[in-house]
Amino acid sequence: MNVDFIFYALVTERDRHLPLYLTSSGQWTHQDPVRRPEGFASYQWLLPLTGEGRLYVNGHSYAVKPGQAICLFPDEPHRYEATQEPWGMQFISFEGTLCGPLLEQAGVHHSGVYLVSDFAGLSRGLSPIVRAADQEPFEAAAASKQLYAFLLDLPKQLSTSRHQIHLHAERLQPVLSYIREHCHQPLSIQQLADQAQVTPQYLCSLFKTAMDLRPMEYVNRERINRSKQLIFQQPGLRIQDIAKQSGFEHASYYCTVFKKLEGLTPEQFRRSHGLG
Repeated sequence: MNVDFIFYALVTERDRHLPLYLTSSGQWTHQDPVRRPEGFASYQWLLPLTGEGRLYVNGHSYAVKPGQAICLFPDEPHRYEATQEPWGMQFISFEGTLCGPLLEQAGVHHSGVYLVSDFAGLSRGLSPIVRAADQEPFEAAAASKQLYAFLLDLPKQLSTSRHQIHLHAERLQPVLSYIREHCHQPLSIQQLADQAQVTPQYLCSLFKTAMDLRPMEYVNRERINRSKQLIFQQPGLRIQDIAKQSGFEHASYYCTVFKKLEGLTPEQFRRSHGLG
């Protein structure tokens, strides 16, 4: 990478009907500090090639090391800067209805820094999109195909699993402790998010990556575990009382969740253990 350039695609109304379309691309031998208090209108994918940097987004600070990439979601305030120069960078920005689903499929649920397991492969997929300015004339449909191939290959090229799961599980520890202590009480997503000092949307992303569950699904599992303890500890307790003491407002919903998770009703569970 020895030439600095940036290309802005002239996006027509026809282009906006494509499921994916490029809005800009480029590369820098050294990335200057960027500050966007209002965010950026498109999704962004940035691939550092040399040096190191730091990203600030959604109230979090991320060190950007070699072998990592940055994804930024639209309209989220952020800034990034070099910590070790030169910070060489390739980048693209894109929009379209398939952006979210394809990133989700790759384990990219939010703005942040992601480990790259196949750096050469990811770079090969990104480079022709970055060089979109070389196409004369620029063809939005061709760039759309390249974007689709790039995003479709992301799951094979990112290490979102172990590293992200570990990081997100750590962030969730205060939330999980709070759920264990208060699952018998009414709980809201906002209450849980407050324990980790994140937004409800980001909390859902943490749970999705670390546990492949929604927050309230995890709460219900804890409540069912609590109800099973009550069944063993107080065999004569009525089902409606077990439901209430476990955090379920309605016994019918409690029975539905119990059967979904355990494969039998609370009463059947009690009898199967000789408690009924």
